[in-house]
Amino acid sequence: MKRSRGFALQILLAASSGASLAAAAAAAGSPAGVQHSPASAPAPAAQGLPRVCLDVQTTDRLTGQFAARVKKTIVASGALRLASASGSCDLLLHVPGNLLRFQTAGGVMVGTVVIVTSPSDRYLSTSIAACQASELEPCAVRAVAAAKLALLVTGNGAR
Repeated sequence: MKRSRGFALQILLAASSGASLAAAAAAAGSPAGVQHSPASAPAPAAQGLPRVCLDVQTTDRLTGQFAARVKKTIVASGALRLASASGSCDLLLHVPGNLLRFQTAGGVMVGTVVIVTSPSDRYLSTSIAACQASELEPCAVRAVAAAKLALLVTGNGAR
């Protein structure tokens, strides 16, 4: 009985710390709980967002589609923006080689890996996910979440 109470307390603490992290991330992205759609976000606020560069290390068509989906997700995130030049990045997202493809009863699945580093190539985070080849958005969302987490951990100064 004593052991199960301790385990329940650990679960409660983990859940509350996760909720605190989520609340902190939400507060950092939107002042006073105000929600902005990407189209209505003011331009000066976007200028202060961390800049992200995407390093795609192949010309494979499916990997290119995944990279395009990651770019769209970054733009839609409201917390990050694409860097205009590769030398002006706060974070680098590396998509190595070809995506792993495998056949399942539900269709072709794709395994994705995105490695998040600082501009000085310091490892910060990794996203490893699987999604349907026809629906790459869930994998892209996880990659952008890994980038956001890296910013939280580094205190927004990933350099």
